[in-house]
Amino acid sequence: MFTLRKGSLCPVCEKGRLQEERKTLPFVYKGRSKKFPNQKVYTCNVCDYEGLTRADNEQIEKSLADFRRIIDGLFPCDTLKSIRERLGLNKKSMAKLLSVNEKTVGRYENGKVTQSAQVDKLYRVLEAFPYIAAIIEPDTAAFRSGFHGLVVETEKDHYDPQPANGYRFQTNNLDQRLVANATGF
Repeated sequence: MFTLRKGSLCPVCEKGRLQEERKTLPFVYKGRSKKFPNQKVYTCNVCDYEGLTRADNEQIEKSLADFRRIIDGLFPCDTLKSIRERLGLNKKSMAKLLSVNEKTVGRYENGKVTQSAQVDKLYRVLEAFPYIAAIIEPDTAAFRSGFHGLVVETEKDHYDPQPANGYRFQTNNLDQRLVANATGF
C-alpha cells in the first residue's frame, strides 16, 4: 500500500512524483451537487493521477453517504446511531431487533453501507415509539430499562359500564395520541 505524500512515487505509473495541491472536489447525485472545498489532493506530474489520503477519503465518503441518504429520504448515519443509543441498545441488540448482522448495524452507523428503505422506516418507527422495541424483541435493553411501562400504560383502556346506545369502549384517545406523536401535531 502506497502512502500518499508530497514527493513520493506515483502509485499508478511509478515514474512521476506526487505534488500536493488544494482543490474543490465537486460531486453530483441525482442532479444535486455537493462541494468539498480546499481538499488536499496529491497529483502525479507524469500521468495526472489524483488521490486523497485514506483519512481524507474516508471522511469524504462518509459525508457523501449522508448526502445521498438525505437526497433519498433516509436518515443519515449519525441519526441511526443516536436512535440506537436513545433506545439503550448496543449494536448486537439493535441487529437482533432489525434482523440483520451486528456488523451491518456498525456499517450503517459509520456510513459504509446505506440502510434499505424498510430498515430506515423501522428506525423511524422506533424513534417515534420507542416502546415498540419491547414489543418486537421483549429481551432488549429498552424493555429492561422501563419502556415496557409505556406499553402497559398505552394499553390501559377501560370499560365504562354505562350503556350509551349499547356498550361503550373508551380508548382515552389512544389512536389520536399515536397519530399526534407520529406527525408532531
